[in-house]
Amino acid sequence: MEPASVTRRQRHWRRAVSMLGACLATTTAGTVYLFSTYGPGLSKRLHLTSTQSNVVAISANYGLLLSGPFFGWAADTVGPRILSAFAAAGSFTAFSALAYTYNGTLPLPSWLVLSAYMVLVGISCQAVNMSAITVTTRNFKENRGAAVSLCIAFFGLSPFVLSHVNSIFFSRGDDGPNIFGYLRFLSLLGLVTSTAATLSLSVVGFGPSRYRRDIPDGFIADYDSSIGDGSSSGSYRNNDEQTHAGVDEESGLLRATETDGGTDASPSYSAVVKASIGASETDNNGDTAAASGTGSGPGSLRAVSGISQAEIDNGSSQLRSAPRGNANGVDYDTARDLGGMDYVRDPEAQLLALVLFLCAGIGVFYNNNVGTIVSAIYYSSTKDPDASAAQRLINHHVSAVSLGSFVGRLSIGVLADFCKRAWGLPRSGILVVVVFGTVLSQVVVGSAETLPALLVGSAMTGLSYGLIFGFVPLLVSVWFGTKHFGSNWGLTSVFIGFSGQALGAYFGYVYDSNLPDQDPSKCVRGSCYKDAFVLSVGLGLLGLLASVVLARRRGDRRRENRRLWEEQEYSHIPYVPFILAE
Repeated sequence: MEPASVTRRQRHWRRAVSMLGACLATTTAGTVYLFSTYGPGLSKRLHLTSTQSNVVAISANYGLLLSGPFFGWAADTVGPRILSAFAAAGSFTAFSALAYTYNGTLPLPSWLVLSAYMVLVGISCQAVNMSAITVTTRNFKENRGAAVSLCIAFFGLSPFVLSHVNSIFFSRGDDGPNIFGYLRFLSLLGLVTSTAATLSLSVVGFGPSRYRRDIPDGFIADYDSSIGDGSSSGSYRNNDEQTHAGVDEESGLLRATETDGGTDASPSYSAVVKASIGASETDNNGDTAAASGTGSGPGSLRAVSGISQAEIDNGSSQLRSAPRGNANGVDYDTARDLGGMDYVRDPEAQLLALVLFLCAGIGVFYNNNVGTIVSAIYYSSTKDPDASAAQRLINHHVSAVSLGSFVGRLSIGVLADFCKRAWGLPRSGILVVVVFGTVLSQVVVGSAETLPALLVGSAMTGLSYGLIFGFVPLLVSVWFGTKHFGSNWGLTSVFIGFSGQALGAYFGYVYDSNLPDQDPSKCVRGSCYKDAFVLSVGLGLLGLLASVVLARRRGDRRRENRRLWEEQEYSHIPYVPFILAE
């Protein structure tokens, strides 16, 4: 709980600075996806086979994803700044080691040493990424989808920007691409941006609601005396820890006001909801409860509590414009605040992790191998190939993947929030559509035989990867609460590297089997790697099936939540979910 002296304006300012720091942090985290921009040159200089190159590339993802549970726990406990400082040192060290190994300054006893460097890259990226996302989920509530999407979008945007930087400044030289200079640039970038995140990231919190949540004296409702302090045993619970803190803070303020002999004439949120429900019943049934003096319509509310019609209308209009899951403004897709083994054993958490494992792994696999695919199509279809031109084409495809990922990560939270508010569309249904897009992207890439067709597939793969990777952390925070978000998200994403590794290893096996001499000019129309995309399409279909099963389970949960609400809350209204002003 922050000090009472912090004003709303100061809180907004601190939240904005922290959001800027989170975007800088995820810019550093996005460097884990840049292997395709320097991987082909690195592999050629150090004489790596396609399988070895795949292992080196996927090592960064292992470091990123397998360290997720630990850094998620650390972000929940020790805070974001220590992790960001570690990321600054780790990123600088890893990319500097890759650069000096490339130019021969550092010895290379085994290609597995490169894998160790890439693991450090992934670990550093995960440390700063967990810091940024955890801070963002705790600083925003009503607009959490948009805020988390913006934060994650920079994760996907940085490869797009940095691949263009590579094309402009490092890919044009007399001796070919300047891989050494590019790796040194990445090392300095990680140091600067992670240091800036260390100075700016902080948990501000939601802040108190502008609505009072007590029920006024004399209000006609069947409730017990424990409601005023939010301790009713049958009440609806909002499970965000910041919300619990807000309840305690507001209850104290209300008791202090009553002790001083003053009263707040503003309507409580519960009164606004009750008035809205009563007005709705009057409109629908043609009954006028206020006239009989026995109902709970607007007239009865004014008579008993002294609230003016203008105040009721103003509160009702704010209620109608608020996030809702149904006509009464109640969101039945509530969080359960699970963590630890309770989260691991939950069937819905398991299904969500399975969807991410199957579908996000496809994006990781393609991002690591798009350079090899572009080189195979380019060299097999060009009479006089040029290494610099091939590198620029690779950068264009990496940019397409990155830009698609950025658009997907940025838009999914906003679209999900809008669909939920405007039409009550369940988030689990949106997830099914997103997974179907992943399957479609792999069909397009697997059937592409020219670079323009492959460019479309690259953009679609990046978009679908951004949608799934931007949406699942939002679902984790909404369905399972923010108290243990860092740990939960780390556990959910930990297995992505295994599916990406499996697909990458199979791709390398197919490629090496069809091209034992590693000559891409013999790979006509992608014949040397197409069998790998049969497997990726199959995994996508399995993910689609898992998302449908999850959507059915979430539908059952929403219906059960609605039944409980109507039985326990509609007639008694012991506690009504409030809407945060910020």
